[in-house]
Amino acid sequence: MAHLWLESEVMAGSSSTSKYSVKSSATNNPIEKELGKFFLQQITNDNSPIYGKGFQAGYASMMRFGLPRTLNHIKMTGSFPL
Repeated sequence: MAHLWLESEVMAGSSSTSKYSVKSSATNNPIEKELGKFFLQQITNDNSPIYGKGFQAGYASMMRFGLPRTLNHIKMTGSFPL
């Protein structure tokens, strides 16, 4: 969820948008945008087993099946959909 929120904040005002974008409250502060980009990169490229690989599996499932279906599958099975 942090990734989706950061993505919506960083991309606010640009032509690129997320499939799951939310209404942004981002400012036009370039330092905040750069900090947001840094955190997005950290989340996306983390190689730790839980935070990195777990995020990558969850994000891939969400992009493939959509957020509601992914969350429902996790609720029912305790794992990400394949």
